Amino acid sequence: MNRFTKMDRFSKIILAFGAVGLLLLVTTIAFPALDLSFPLLIFAIVGFLLIPTYIIAKLTKHDTFYVITVAKTKKPLGFIKWISKAGIWDLLADLGLILGFGAIAVDYKYGRKKGLDKRIAIDLASALVLFAIFFTTAWVFFASKNPALFDIVLLWSIGFALGGLMLFAIVSLAWQALDIILKLLAGKMPCPGIAPVIPGLQIPNVPTFLTPPIYVWGAFLIILVVHEFSHGALMKRAKLKIKSTGILLLGLLPVGAFVEPDEKLLKKSSEKNQLRVYAIGPASNIYSMIVFFAIITIVSAAFTPVLGPQIDAMEKDIELESVTIEEVLEDYDLCGNEFDVPAHGVIEEGWILRKHNGIELKTVYDFKQAFSKADKNVSMVFETQTGKIVEKNIVKNQRGEIGIRTSLNYVQGKEPTQEYISLVSMLSGLSIFFGWLLMLSFAIAMINFLPMEPFDGGKMAKIVFLPYFGFLKMGKADTEKFIGRAMLWIILGLLLLNALPLFL
Repeated sequence: MNRFTKMDRFSKIILAFGAVGLLLLVTTIAFPALDLSFPLLIFAIVGFLLIPTYIIAKLTKHDTFYVITVAKTKKPLGFIKWISKAGIWDLLADLGLILGFGAIAVDYKYGRKKGLDKRIAIDLASALVLFAIFFTTAWVFFASKNPALFDIVLLWSIGFALGGLMLFAIVSLAWQALDIILKLLAGKMPCPGIAPVIPGLQIPNVPTFLTPPIYVWGAFLIILVVHEFSHGALMKRAKLKIKSTGILLLGLLPVGAFVEPDEKLLKKSSEKNQLRVYAIGPASNIYSMIVFFAIITIVSAAFTPVLGPQIDAMEKDIELESVTIEEVLEDYDLCGNEFDVPAHGVIEEGWILRKHNGIELKTVYDFKQAFSKADKNVSMVFETQTGKIVEKNIVKNQRGEIGIRTSLNYVQGKEPTQEYISLVSMLSGLSIFFGWLLMLSFAIAMINFLPMEPFDGGKMAKIVFLPYFGFLKMGKADTEKFIGRAMLWIILGLLLLNALPLFL
């Protein structure tokens, strides 16, 4: 029996992968004019995932599946037991159920046990309170500066009031699916309503600003640990056994975390315990947003008085020779939405911007101050290629832009220092990291409240919706199966419609 025959399947795959790499290398050298950029990219991605997993498989006892590693450990169980002692967990879990299922959850927990009059009063009052909370929050943070968003904010608020983040997510998917269909019928190219968020990897038909940098993998890990450890805390409070904890690795990248319960014991537990265990995971991602926002606020308040003047002083020392108009857009299409380009036909490429909103652009500090103003009307003074001075007054479009791209040219010897570049890069990186931490926390909470298994919301839906399907005259198991299948087809259909632009 030869060595190849004795090799395990994973080793044979690695050997074949090496052979493909050698073939690509030889082909690249032999045919330099041949464009092999795409197959080389695919090879690099596969290698980035495959090789680390193979090394883990050979050097550790963790379970591996070619590009996935399931790293299990019992070490955090003591910590989970310790944090589970706080009585507030039960309250947070019950509140999480209401966040997830809105007035439906309130009726399930409190209303259906009352008389008709009290039940209607409880349900109506809870829906009005939830509507007010969501509408106020959405209006302040999203729609106050863009009244055109009123309709969707109103629809979101009604959805949240009736069905929490579960129905908010369904309403959002349905709205986006309708928008995608209408744009495709009109011959426009919409952006997908859903797309895999892979830090460092640009997804086709997804705007570049929605592609997180690779270090956002750290944010993913934080979010997943918060989510799973919260599940674990409620399992401990319900006296349920936790077999292990761990993380899922795609290559070396963390893509999941888990707390492994004894599923049989969990299903035999009371409905109250089950709902608390399921609800606290996505709810904890909402609560953690408050913590993250508080951290951002505190850190900003502590360091801005120190770093702000320091950065301002550095920027005042960076002198500008000119601010050149590099590009004037001809049209502006974002996700099938066409926006005006106010600068088109008014400003020309190659012009030098001398003043912006009355501020003479002599330093980087001047540039940032001039462009930080949120005025709708923009006053700009240019020097043309012939040396002529012209002034233009332009009204920004719906996105608050005029459609130009500028380049900064520095006075020799007065360029940005390495200290300035490092400091600004660090602060920008932190801002981006925490921004994605907040967005992904909300996204993961919303997804996990979807009433479709294997998400937490799918498991909760079978319990919460069960009393309302008694008219089917079926047994409990059959009714739960019906609910699961109905929700699966509804959500799956909406997800497929939202993902349609990814394949066009």
